[in-house]
Amino acid sequence: MLKVSKEKTIRFFQAFGKSMLVPIAILACIGIIVGLTAALNRQQVADLLPFMANEHVSYTLLTIRSISLELFNLIPAMFAISIAFGLAEKDKEIAALAGFIAYYVLMFSSSIMVNSSYVNFPANALATALGITTINMGALGGIIAGLAAARIHNKYRTLKLPDALSFFGGKRSVAIITFLSMAVVGQLLPFVWAPIASGMNAVGSGIADLGLLGTFLYGFLEKLLLPTGLHHVVINLFRTTALGGSMMIDGQQVDGALNVVTSLLGNVPTQDLAPFTRFMGQGRMPIHIFGLPAAALAMYRITPPERKAIVKPLLIAGTLSVFLTGITEPIEFLFLFTAPMLFLFHSVMTGLGFLLMHMFSVVIANTQGGIIDLAVFGALVENSNWLSIVMVGIPYIFIYYFTFKWYLAKKNVVIAEGVEATDTTTSKEVSENGAVRDRASVIIAALGGAENIKDAYNCMTRLRLDMIDTSIINEGELKKTKAIGVNIVSKTHAQVIYGPAVEQVADEVKEALGFQ
Repeated sequence: MLKVSKEKTIRFFQAFGKSMLVPIAILACIGIIVGLTAALNRQQVADLLPFMANEHVSYTLLTIRSISLELFNLIPAMFAISIAFGLAEKDKEIAALAGFIAYYVLMFSSSIMVNSSYVNFPANALATALGITTINMGALGGIIAGLAAARIHNKYRTLKLPDALSFFGGKRSVAIITFLSMAVVGQLLPFVWAPIASGMNAVGSGIADLGLLGTFLYGFLEKLLLPTGLHHVVINLFRTTALGGSMMIDGQQVDGALNVVTSLLGNVPTQDLAPFTRFMGQGRMPIHIFGLPAAALAMYRITPPERKAIVKPLLIAGTLSVFLTGITEPIEFLFLFTAPMLFLFHSVMTGLGFLLMHMFSVVIANTQGGIIDLAVFGALVENSNWLSIVMVGIPYIFIYYFTFKWYLAKKNVVIAEGVEATDTTTSKEVSENGAVRDRASVIIAALGGAENIKDAYNCMTRLRLDMIDTSIINEGELKKTKAIGVNIVSKTHAQVIYGPAVEQVADEVKEALGFQ
């Protein structure tokens, strides 16, 4: 019973983390725009490129930046919609609408209470959400609303009412029940939120008080949890809630490292952002830009000559992915399961990267950690101390290269074992439409058939599957479809790693299975 409960809990958090991916991916792109417009608006750029001082150019940059910043104010609403959509079992579009209703009603109902005489709520704990002055819950308000909407949707979407009221049953009941429930919760929330917020601020302050150790633990855990998919939960909580720090901005408390940094980027001295950027992606840069490419070279060098042609394109694609954009899984899953001790070493080095960036007062407001982020948020920003990343990164090249080469050679590890040099299925799938169906058919068969698959979805690099029995998965057949690796999370959940091409693969599989 305990084991079943554990699997159910893990499955929930995986789905929960997955449901937050789309908003975060959007915000990562918007963050680059915010950083670029802030950098281009600096006097140093105008001195170098005089046309940048033109009033029309300045107006354009200001407009783009203002619109981009406004999207960050919608983080809670986006979470509410995305989480409700992601956790809904069926009729996901109905759940998404319920998610928005839940968040809006929750905030509006709370605003009525805090403006009444029933509670004395401190003014500095208020914020504006969707134009409503209400309690400052930040992203957590959206998370709670999304979870509530998903729960209500899954329970009541098939509700049957007497014939006279049947019009309000089924899917229509979801919005009604969501509205009534959140109206009540919103009335009660101000009474309980103040101590909860104080507790979260205390935890955030405790982590801050740990100094370099706290920064190391954040980076270490973020990487160590990657195989389970739960790292998204950790990252997003630090970036969007008080766990990542808080600051009063224009009379309102702004919570979360990402929210504070994007609100202030370009408007305050760069070093003022240092307490918050330590929870961003700057600590990954020595690993992404220097360490993992060196590890890829080591993996290639120790590969037997007869397999180099097979491994080379995988390593090149993975290296470009991590170097340019900071997406690491295509490289990491090449050694995660075949050399887990190397992944532990990699997790420690990631924690150390975060620690060193904190120690050297690096202030880079990125989310991913590739060379594009280094240019936009580092090289183009005054006093970001971006050269410290290069100084740390160069030793990382040698540490990663020689550690990987020594360990893989000593343990006689075969990289991408099971991937074959020639494969007719793969050659067809990239050349003609009929082969798209062929690839999906091969994947489904390798997963034990359609009857063994309960749900299929994806994150940025993995095809995630809820299954009846993961023990019958044929990993060798999956690798013929260019899968980098297979992660069996539990008896009922598995992940097939395809890298950045996973969305297309997932769409093909879902279409073949008849999933939404």
